[in-house]
Amino acid sequence: MSLSLIFRLQAAFAAIWALQLILVPGMVFAQYQWGYSAELVAIAQATGTAMAGLAILAYGIPNWTSEDQLKVAAKSFGIIAVLFLIMQLYQILISGMAPGGAMDWLSTAVTALFAIGFFMKSN
Repeated sequence: MSLSLIFRLQAAFAAIWALQLILVPGMVFAQYQWGYSAELVAIAQATGTAMAGLAILAYGIPNWTSEDQLKVAAKSFGIIAVLFLIMQLYQILISGMAPGGAMDWLSTAVTALFAIGFFMKSN
């Protein structure tokens, strides 16, 4: 699997999250068993906008960089994936903010695979 493909897959994953958070935040809240409020919708939509930005960057970086520069960018995206992974594990295992259902673990596994892929292909 090429590094460019990993970036494109990351872009698709981030775009899916962005669309959910912006367009159907109530569905996301239901998955996490959270109450629905206007304030929570606003923060979800802001977070979704940030995820859309991450998706745009992940999709574009392979076109904007040389192969060596792409490897440097992959290290940064690997760090971002690790930060998301830490947050996901914290929310599932410690804070209880995520219920630890199959979708939580699937998303966490995908995030871990992105981190591994970015770091492995960046060397």
